[in-house]
Amino acid sequence: MLKSGFGAQARAAVLAGLAGGAADILTAFVIYRPASPVQILQAVASGLLGPASFRGGMTSAAIGGVAHFAISIIFGAMFVIAAGQAPVLLRRPVLSGLSFGVFVYGVMNAIVVPLSMAPDRPVPPAHMIGLGLMAHAFFGIALALTAARLLRPLR
Repeated sequence: MLKSGFGAQARAAVLAGLAGGAADILTAFVIYRPASPVQILQAVASGLLGPASFRGGMTSAAIGGVAHFAISIIFGAMFVIAAGQAPVLLRRPVLSGLSFGVFVYGVMNAIVVPLSMAPDRPVPPAHMIGLGLMAHAFFGIALALTAARLLRPLR
């Protein structure tokens, strides 16, 4: 039996989403160098603001940061809901997090980004796809480990 109650699950979803989001964005800051963190966050904001995001300075970077973590918390809630139906996700958080991270990569690249206002980008080279998958693997593992820690089964 998982820790129950909306409060425990909501807390787990938020904190797991924040942990996963932090792992992902910090990895992005490294792998997308020489772009600055501000430019990376503006790229995130471009999903909402379109190309104007890149002229928005720190304001659009802040919007990108908020959007990034909001999306991460939504995925945190999805994971917590799934774990309520399949507690094995919490017993094997590294494996489930890795799988979830790859799932999130697919959703973001096949659905969310294409439907956003972000400018069209060329297909990235294979090594950048690999690095993007790695960032999302870190996202999923951090998210799942946090959720597992917070939703330990009651004994």
